[in-house]
Amino acid sequence: IADFDLAMILTKPADITDTSYLAEREHHAKWERSNRLCLMAMKRSIYEHLLGGLPETIEVREFFTAVGQRYQVSSNAEAGSLMSELTCMRYVGLGSVREHKLRMVYLQ
Repeated sequence: IADFDLAMILTKPADITDTSYLAEREHHAKWERSNRLCLMAMKRSIYEHLLGGLPETIEVREFFTAVGQRYQVSSNAEAGSLMSELTCMRYVGLGSVREHKLRMVYLQ
């Protein structure tokens, strides 16, 4: 568990060959385990229907950037949308005034 974020911090090591040293093999094995665990943790925290639009990558860093690009939200656009909705809300007589005010408060 100590090397859980190893794949997020370090780039993928070179593929191991027959002439690779023992330290290189151990490092590659630790990186592969870390990559697998990070991918599992990230994919389990995202709803299944949202995972369909994301690429099936093997590396956690690629997956992380794909998620960041896919779900990037412009804060100015969101604020403008909320302000527009708030200023256009009118009480139309349905329900109580209290309910209307609560809808305005909990608009987000």
